[in-house]
Amino acid sequence: MSKRLQAAQQPLELSSLVRNLRQHEILLVMPESESRTKIEQQIRRIGFPLKTKWPPPKEIEPNYQVVMLGLTPIIENEHDFHWNVENPPAALVLIVDYENPLVLQYSLSLNAQAIIGLPFHPLGMLSNLLLSLQEYKQTRAMLKTIRNLESKVTASQYIEKAKQYISQSKDVSLEEAYVYLRTQAMELRISVGEMAKSIIAEDLSNRK
Repeated sequence: MSKRLQAAQQPLELSSLVRNLRQHEILLVMPESESRTKIEQQIRRIGFPLKTKWPPPKEIEPNYQVVMLGLTPIIENEHDFHWNVENPPAALVLIVDYENPLVLQYSLSLNAQAIIGLPFHPLGMLSNLLLSLQEYKQTRAMLKTIRNLESKVTASQYIEKAKQYISQSKDVSLEEAYVYLRTQAMELRISVGEMAKSIIAEDLSNRK
């Protein structure tokens, strides 16, 4: 795929996000302040649904697509902020008052999609939110692909082990063992991988 074509596809994705602004709810986690009021006003002016919370919730509800986090008060007041970096529930945008090694360390460890500096300026807010959403969706799609590949590899490993077990226990060829495995899976209306996993689990249980 050419770079020109790849570049042409990006605005289409952003255009879709712009058309569906009201479907992307934002959670603003930040104590009351003049800066928070300005950020709230700008987000509502753009058209995103918005809710605010403070202190940070123990769990991020699944209906939010973007979490905007006031990082400085989190650090200064030593609040807990529970964020699954390996499987983030939403796009993460950090709001910081200043930059120092500790702020940068937190920012990198949270793997945020964007950082907004204070004092707040409305210029760039929409771009930051849309680009964060786009990057988050692309990351989720990539993680889903990786999990699917890992699942297929695991299933293949179970199938090979089950074929070996069936071949030895029933004294048939590996090809015949696979036919038997597939037939059993069809009768139970499950995947061959699931059937193979069940057979291996039963074999291990019998050995104990």
